[in-house]
Amino acid sequence: MRLPSLFGNSRDESADRPGSFDVEGTVYAIGDIHGELELLRALVRRIRSDVNNTASPNPKELIFMGDYVDRGKNSKGVLEYLASLDIPGCKLVFLRGNHEQQMIDFVDDPLKKIRWLEWGGMETLSSFGISPIFPGADDDEIIAAADEFGKALGQLRHFIEDRTILSKRIGNIIFTHAGMDPGRNIDDQVSETMLWGNDQFMRIGGPPGFWHVHGHVIHEEPGIYGNRIAIDTGAYKTGILTVIRITAQGCSFLQQTL
Repeated sequence: MRLPSLFGNSRDESADRPGSFDVEGTVYAIGDIHGELELLRALVRRIRSDVNNTASPNPKELIFMGDYVDRGKNSKGVLEYLASLDIPGCKLVFLRGNHEQQMIDFVDDPLKKIRWLEWGGMETLSSFGISPIFPGADDDEIIAAADEFGKALGQLRHFIEDRTILSKRIGNIIFTHAGMDPGRNIDDQVSETMLWGNDQFMRIGGPPGFWHVHGHVIHEEPGIYGNRIAIDTGAYKTGILTVIRITAQGCSFLQQTL
């Protein structure tokens, strides 16, 4: 477990960022999960314990940062777990990542979106019991696999389409999967940037005056870079899943390994 102080791992003290977190209560955000169900379960157990701790200020809100599927072992299990998750005393928010969007796009237009298979889709198909699509498969085989997968996905597609959002603002903190364009106002952002990221965001941060919590790009350590806070620690590669805990008094990172 790692619990840095408020501005631990800061890389740019001169950035235009708030001096504090303008939030009420306690906000948690979990980085990219990518099919790592057991890491997710273990981390949520620890969050439940903190939610039940009377020393943690109310209200409490838990934000999942997207990229629930692909690359890891059990994308189906992660989606089922999240779709049924309930933590009394804590509101749940689900952001959409580019991998969820790619997955749905493949079901709808498999020949155009076949690249999804190279970006972790094969592992997702396997978790749903769908036979792998081998290189050189013809169009009919690809379309048939997408149709089979769409049926297997079933109600979990409704979870993604109905319950995931692109951004969440709490006080002076913006949560997005991949960040925002620093050259646009908060209300003028486009979905492509929030799903896929922006080079300028990674270099100079998001629109000034806000903290920007994001996943999408793996960092060796979670940390504060100007006004952006990165919490994707590559769970499927490193075996480390990270949550940030934010209150008006500061933020800390907690990491789960198995």
